[in-house]
Amino acid sequence: MLALPLPPLKPCRFLGRKNRFLVEADLGPLHLPNSGRMAELLLPHAPCFYWPKPTPKTRGRMVLVEREGVLVGVDATQANRLLELLLGQGVLGPLEALEREVRLGGERLDFRARLGGREALLEAKNCNRVEGPLALFPDAPTARGARHLRLLAAWAREGGLAYALWFVQHPQAQAFALDPADGALLQAAREAWEAGVRLRAYRVRPSLKALHLEGELPWVWLPT
Repeated sequence: MLALPLPPLKPCRFLGRKNRFLVEADLGPLHLPNSGRMAELLLPHAPCFYWPKPTPKTRGRMVLVEREGVLVGVDATQANRLLELLLGQGVLGPLEALEREVRLGGERLDFRARLGGREALLEAKNCNRVEGPLALFPDAPTARGARHLRLLAAWAREGGLAYALWFVQHPQAQAFALDPADGALLQAAREAWEAGVRLRAYRVRPSLKALHLEGELPWVWLPT
């Protein structure tokens, strides 16, 4: 099992959300690198774990939330690191070159890589919303996500290799689906799939020491 080490974490309690990227904890303000709503996770006095890396405005970065005894990852930036871990281990093919934060069509995609002799574009997405056994994305409508999928689709139609990968930082997920409530994203994903973009989702089991990449989740297309 692949594992992405985490920095040393300390416990705290969530008190409230000040804006999309700032929360108040019992020890002071923390950076939350996640724009999703996460209403089922960010409950008053919920146990959390943060990386004590102070800035002028915060005491550190929130990384995990505990919900009913289960650790859930809320740091969306970890998706890029998890994808880079997959690439480095050759899970998607022999890695020959890697470029981060690629500008294309007025947008920024996460990676351009050379995999087994082919040029590839790759986008990593984070998910921590789980309802029953099903992981659902997005937690809030994402026009940016739809634009990324359309760019990947255009690249694939020209013969390029394209991946969109979702990393579900919740150990209870048994399958993955795009929420039909975001119709634009779902339509863009269907068109990307038909164009040859490889859509994949992976379950990640967080611990206090690492994010454990457990394997690929079945993809479910929900009716609109």
